[in-house]
Amino acid sequence: MLVKDLSKERVKDFKRLLKQAGLDGYFTADPVEMRYLSGVELSDGEAVLLVTPRKACFFTRTMIVPKMAPAAGFISVKDVTSGTLAQAALQFARQAGLKTVGFAQDKVNFLLGRQLAQEGFVSAGAILDEMRLVKYPDEIAKLKTACRIASEAFKEVKPQIKTGMTEHAVAALLAGAMLRRGAEAIPFNIVCFGENTADAHHTASKTRKLKKNEAVLMDFGCQYEGYNSDMTRSWWHGDNPPAQYEQIWNITHAAYQACAKSLRAGLPCREADAAARRIIEAAGFGKEFFHSTGHGVGLQVHDGPLLGPRSVQELEANSPVTVEPGIYFAGKWGVRLEDTFLVTAGGSKKLTKN
Repeated sequence: MLVKDLSKERVKDFKRLLKQAGLDGYFTADPVEMRYLSGVELSDGEAVLLVTPRKACFFTRTMIVPKMAPAAGFISVKDVTSGTLAQAALQFARQAGLKTVGFAQDKVNFLLGRQLAQEGFVSAGAILDEMRLVKYPDEIAKLKTACRIASEAFKEVKPQIKTGMTEHAVAALLAGAMLRRGAEAIPFNIVCFGENTADAHHTASKTRKLKKNEAVLMDFGCQYEGYNSDMTRSWWHGDNPPAQYEQIWNITHAAYQACAKSLRAGLPCREADAAARRIIEAAGFGKEFFHSTGHGVGLQVHDGPLLGPRSVQELEANSPVTVEPGIYFAGKWGVRLEDTFLVTAGGSKKLTKN
């Protein structure tokens, strides 16, 4: 079912937030922020966007103007023929008499950040970051599709994984299965055998072959219309899983279940992390769980919020997050289990399956 693109509504809502925050405008050159607000897929350097409480305007080049068509009804476009795009936006801001314009310091390079600061622009990236936490219906629909594609692809590929295959070959099989189902990109595709399963972000090897009776870990996702999925599966390849592997898998699964059951709107993110972490620590493997329990998913694979022990955020309804506890023994093997969930008022819905 087609879902109406709500970029226009996002721009309208963002204008309202700017006004409430006492900002005259917001500047961004970040492709992710621009896609969120406009629905237009852009690369670095192709455009900058200036949004005020009354108007939104792209500054771009002649060859990029046709790409702006999806946003033509609610974002104006200025074709910049001389100077940089940022200079054109700054000149516009001066002529419009904008006094307090925000930008995200962590999403611009040093030179541009210094230039914006010299113009009196202020750090205000949090206003858009916070808005992006809660997904609109069109975003949720795209996330669900990305999750379905990845889940179905794994269901197809797992029975094809045989002793003697390389990590790279399995990754290629999985990528092909996701692309055939409509994925537009494969942002990450981690396939690990044996000792490599203890490497949390391993790069699939073209030479490491799967042996009979060893650990397998696959962490993968796809992108659909800009939105990402993220899931991890761990299992023992063979008929004789060691008792310790089964023990660690069961502990990790118990931690995963505890965190998943805790998810609900209003829950502090650090408590979601603690739900998983306390089980692993109680089993004596706290040092072997060295990353956060989860993170948000959206236009970026690792989006806000962070489900970690030092997080200060709370979960919100219609916010997608991962749950991914893991236990790793360097040089031996590791276990990680992960799914993407959509937080609801009273709980959550699992989006990745199989």
